[in-house]
Amino acid sequence: SFSCLLELTSLRAIGRVLKFMLIHSWGRLCFLLKSGGFVMYPLLAASFLLWMIILERAWSYWHLDRHLRSFYLESLNAILKKEFESVKILCRNYRDLPTAELVSFALERRFAKEPHVQTSWVQALDRKRRGINLELRKFLWLLATIASAAPLVGLFGTVVGILGSFQEMARLNSGGFSVVAAGISESLIATASGIVVAVVALLAFNVLQTRCNQLIFTIGLQMEELVEVLSDFSEGSECGKF
Repeated sequence: SFSCLLELTSLRAIGRVLKFMLIHSWGRLCFLLKSGGFVMYPLLAASFLLWMIILERAWSYWHLDRHLRSFYLESLNAILKKEFESVKILCRNYRDLPTAELVSFALERRFAKEPHVQTSWVQALDRKRRGINLELRKFLWLLATIASAAPLVGLFGTVVGILGSFQEMARLNSGGFSVVAAGISESLIATASGIVVAVVALLAFNVLQTRCNQLIFTIGLQMEELVEVLSDFSEGSECGKF
């Protein structure tokens, strides 16, 4: 029909436009890499690493935030009802959550058979939580490092490019801005690229660091409430079978 033909024609037109944009973007990227000098390659590697960290941390925090509250409410409700088999099943189903690891660890320590383990379970849980907090912050230091180092790497490339321009001017035995203008304009590509990488890294670091601190605060509150609940159980409770 006419509508199907029109839709097919539109899809082909969109495909041609996207193909042209990709080819043009690839050509432009190759030109920038060639013009910016050798420092463009470490900046390109830093940019690739930057986006890998952003995607990995964003996915991890989103997954954690999505299940954190629901798991904790379900597990706390089961603990209050002394349904510890349900708690074990929940911890297995949510094994990727740090709170599942903390809840399982707290119950094992709180109702352990050894008296010395049972008396120090709160301190052990706190040490475990601090280790998980450190795990949540992993890779963030790389974002801060890229944000600090990328402009300097770009500036280094610019300095090298300007030196090359002046050496070319001395070799040709001629002066004037027109002789070095092309070299300087190309060498500034390295500085611009370094600034772009640094801005993206800095924004990502601030956003992810804030989100990480919020999650750490939430986990801390949940563990404090868990300690209060478990402290109310008697030491000879049937919970020791967990």
